[in-house]
Amino acid sequence: MPQAERGVARFSFADLCEAPLGPLDYQRIAHTYHTLMVEEIPVLGPEQRNAARRLITLIDVLYDNGVGLIASAEAEPHALYPEGDGAESFARTASRLMEMRSEAYLRQRPRCASDARKPA
Repeated sequence: MPQAERGVARFSFADLCEAPLGPLDYQRIAHTYHTLMVEEIPVLGPEQRNAARRLITLIDVLYDNGVGLIASAEAEPHALYPEGDGAESFARTASRLMEMRSEAYLRQRPRCASDARKPA
């Protein structure tokens, strides 16, 4: 279970991307929390392709659902998965991560904790 309060949840990268989670798990998270804090995102190498694929799926779900993201990572988005299976498709994920920092993305989201989503 993550640390959670008022629609904000705190996870480690390992909790979300090194565990056997899939799109439906990420959808449930996105419908439960309006903001996620994800800590310790490492630079991923070819041997971590499954974690990279899960990160791609997680970001797609968060982005599509307008969920806010506060993340700590070892590198800027474009450098998180520089090589390995699917590294070329990670460019879209890096772009989404950059857009999720933008004022336009943040402006479209709920502004207060009272807008927190109800648990699924």
